[in-house]
Amino acid sequence: MNVELIEKAAAIVGDNQLLVNIVSKRVQQLNHGYDPYIPTTPEMGCGDIALTEIIEGKIIWHEATDDELEAISSEVDPFDALADEDNQPSTDTVTVTPNF
Repeated sequence: MNVELIEKAAAIVGDNQLLVNIVSKRVQQLNHGYDPYIPTTPEMGCGDIALTEIIEGKIIWHEATDDELEAISSEVDPFDALADEDNQPSTDTVTVTPNF
C-alpha cells in the first residue's frame, strides 16, 4: 500500500484502528467482486483502492449509537432458531453445501 495514501486516509479517519477495520472490510468486498467507487489503474491494489475511496469521500462510516448496539446484540441468530426448531443444540460451526 502507498504510504502517502495511508497518511492521507489516517488524517481523515482520525483513528488508526478504525482505519484498519474500514480498509480491511473494503478490501474483502473488493476481493469478492464488488466494484470500486473510483476509477482505477492496473497497478492499484485493493488496499490502495480502499484508501483512495476514503480520501475521496466515497466511503462513509459512523459510530454506532447505544440503541443500534442494543438492537444488534438482541438480534436472533437464524442458525440458532433453526437448531431450536430441529430440537438440536446450537453449534458453533455451520456447514452449508451449495446445491449444484
